[in-house]
Amino acid sequence: MKSMPVKRYFEVIHPTYSYLKLIPDTSIRNYNSSNIAKMIADMYQKVSQRIKRIEKRYCFQSATRCSYFIDITKNSVDFYFVIPQQYENIAREKITATWPKITIEKVEGIKEFGGNKVAYQLNYKKEDALSLQVDTRSNALLNSVLNVVDILEEDDRIGIFYNFVPIAQKVWQSEYRDTLDKWKENKPLDRNKLDPLYIAQYGGILIVNFIQSILDGVVEVFGSKKDDNSIVDNLTNALNQTRLQLSESTKKKKDAIVINTQIAVLSSGNNLNRVKNNAIAVCQSFNVISEDNELVYKKAKIINLSEIIYLDTDKNKLSVNECHNLIQLPGRELLEKHNIEHINTLETQIPEELREGIMSIGSNTYKGSVQKAYLSSDFAFKFLTLCLIGPTRAGKTTLISNLCLDSSKVGEVNVIFDWCGNCELSQGVISSIGKLGIKVLVIDCGDPKKLQGLGYNELYCTTNDVFERYRSAKAQSSQLITLINSIQGEETDLKARMERYLEAAAVIVFLQNGPIRDVFNVLQRHQLREDYINKVPADQKENTEEYIESLRELNDVKNGEVIGTKLTPVQGILNRANKLKQNTYVEMMLKRDCSNNFNLTEEIQKAQAIFIKMPEHMFQTETEKDIYATYWITKLWSALQQRKWKVKEGDMLKVNMHFDELYQTPNCQEFLKSKLSQIAKFHAKPIISCHYLGQIPRIRGELKAANTSYMLISGCDKMNYSELKEELDPYTVEDLLHMKRYHSLNLIKTSDGYARFITQLPKPIN
Repeated sequence: MKSMPVKRYFEVIHPTYSYLKLIPDTSIRNYNSSNIAKMIADMYQKVSQRIKRIEKRYCFQSATRCSYFIDITKNSVDFYFVIPQQYENIAREKITATWPKITIEKVEGIKEFGGNKVAYQLNYKKEDALSLQVDTRSNALLNSVLNVVDILEEDDRIGIFYNFVPIAQKVWQSEYRDTLDKWKENKPLDRNKLDPLYIAQYGGILIVNFIQSILDGVVEVFGSKKDDNSIVDNLTNALNQTRLQLSESTKKKKDAIVINTQIAVLSSGNNLNRVKNNAIAVCQSFNVISEDNELVYKKAKIINLSEIIYLDTDKNKLSVNECHNLIQLPGRELLEKHNIEHINTLETQIPEELREGIMSIGSNTYKGSVQKAYLSSDFAFKFLTLCLIGPTRAGKTTLISNLCLDSSKVGEVNVIFDWCGNCELSQGVISSIGKLGIKVLVIDCGDPKKLQGLGYNELYCTTNDVFERYRSAKAQSSQLITLINSIQGEETDLKARMERYLEAAAVIVFLQNGPIRDVFNVLQRHQLREDYINKVPADQKENTEEYIESLRELNDVKNGEVIGTKLTPVQGILNRANKLKQNTYVEMMLKRDCSNNFNLTEEIQKAQAIFIKMPEHMFQTETEKDIYATYWITKLWSALQQRKWKVKEGDMLKVNMHFDELYQTPNCQEFLKSKLSQIAKFHAKPIISCHYLGQIPRIRGELKAANTSYMLISGCDKMNYSELKEELDPYTVEDLLHMKRYHSLNLIKTSDGYARFITQLPKPIN
């Protein structure tokens, strides 16, 4: 019979481990890191589960362990998980679930420590049942540990090892109860029974208890009542510091999952004294998580990194919640403070739809690749409103200049309404694009020599078609009513009867291409009123019959003869007309006809940039500015309407309408609010800029309903983020507040919904 060596029958299989390097991101939250500890605890296998028979051999798989390792030098801080290979995929999923945006790199191993080395291990001071501090909102330990970076020299290195060994849970509660019984009996709970301090404390308590029993006997002999809070009891509690109220963490630990945990600190460097001091500094950092229990350090055996999973150090039963303190990654502040390698979560892949287009909103960097980002060129979305939000000097003017240039290059039209200061916006944009050969039309409203007549000449009709002429007159009257209603500001619109008189006068005057000033004169001068009525073309008599009757109601008749006008019914209109004329420029425009006016219907069919400059010196009050701005926006709307009527759909040029600091003109907000849902049908795109959304309360609700795209430029405050919080998720307010200068957090409408990403704004045009 042949014999076989025992090792042929039995084989011990050690797990093979994977080394995973974790590269944190700027949005790290450690709230759920205890879930990783739970995952490790679930790796536990009974001995019977680890014995397998393969053919004639018995294989025994040694216990699996996991390690978390923090590698610290002067210039870098790296984080590693050492995971059994069979659990690598599970670990990756759990790590990613805890820190969704981190990068996990598989590496071959970890560089060994060289030079002078010292090692310390950290263990519970008291028995395992007493807990360390547990606060899922706190990163106190990692913050404290990383302070060592400030004292490291170039050749120094610190390694912190957390070795987690899954164990059976069935005996834990009995261990916990044993400790609690000792606590109730005032017995010391220190783990190191040979510690002189422990011996002195325990001996002191025995003596105190002996004295207590003698005194209790004497008291009983003399028939006195025993004092439950005797001086001796207080002395016992003083000697045994654990006889205090237990923390919630300790109370909850009874039902918690526990893991055998080994903690070691390895330090190396050229200077042995500094090496020791660095290690001790890190060990003392663990004091920040002391509560009912604490971690104390002592010298340990020097280890090689290949032996991380077999550390010959004492084990501590930590709850998975306590492990939260150990399994942490640094957040934004620590990453920036210590220049730690990290992934910038502000880098997001741009949707393919926005990687090509016409109007560039900057460049985006994603995993080292730089690419331009554009507004959507999809026909369904390219006319939707864009809202630019940013403080003064944030880069809005430069952005508008680039948007104008990009769109002008492909034959689009840009209309810039500029009512701020001395029209610096216009000057900046004109300077930027004029030198590149882009055609520019400047309407300088502040130059008395270039004033145009006040009117809607874009709606004039030169044909003899009855319907066309009547439609033109009605369209002009509608815009005039909008202008007159804007004059009262916060007050109500004209009453129905007054509006009827105003419309009647406007239609009669505009049918004959009369100026706006005559509309007001017709309402108060009976001779002029009768002249206009008598000159109504015969082919328009039927259309104007009701209007003529309304106007004749204003006649003051005596003895069958018209002697004047009843002003009371139209006094509200005339009062507003007087307010309109309070502005010198408007008054002069009312006195001029529109024969020399630019025809915006024609101008918006030319590839050019149109600047409507309304400098601050034109206005004595904000109300005057609002009225004047409202006139120009209604005039442009008239041009868009007329173009829609005259020009084929495919021949209409796209018109980009720029409104800077819209909050200065409340009635313009109201007008835009009423048109946002339909303005895209006229091939026009509003581009609105403001300091913050709260500045434009009249329109901001309608902006959302109109599928507006937003660009939040660096410098925006929390209020802007709060307004769009749901839409910007997963970006946080910290992401917005920590953006670099001249960068923008974008919320851009696409065919797949809203795209969220960061871009560096286009540079100024040379």
